[in-house]
Amino acid sequence: MKNQALAKDPFQPFDSSQCTALATQLDGWELNAVLISPSQCQALMSHRVLGIRKVELASQPSFIHGRVTRIELTHIEISALPPCPANRITLSFKGVS
Repeated sequence: MKNQALAKDPFQPFDSSQCTALATQLDGWELNAVLISPSQCQALMSHRVLGIRKVELASQPSFIHGRVTRIELTHIEISALPPCPANRITLSFKGVS
């Protein structure tokens, strides 16, 4: 089967609704685990319906319009991608303030 990914039309205007959807896209996601080592920073996130996803520092997960900009022992930060205005969402372990 041939991969039929379509290129984005560079003349089509950017869909700005993606900018306001970052927080909504993270609804229901929980931080489950964090792995920080000298060679990598990873986190496991889970969603009741969508399952478990592994994210890495500086990665752009396919399920959100954002980039993982920080992974700490207690939380991760996801920032909106340009051309969206600066916006950061923090996911923490349950019970951590």
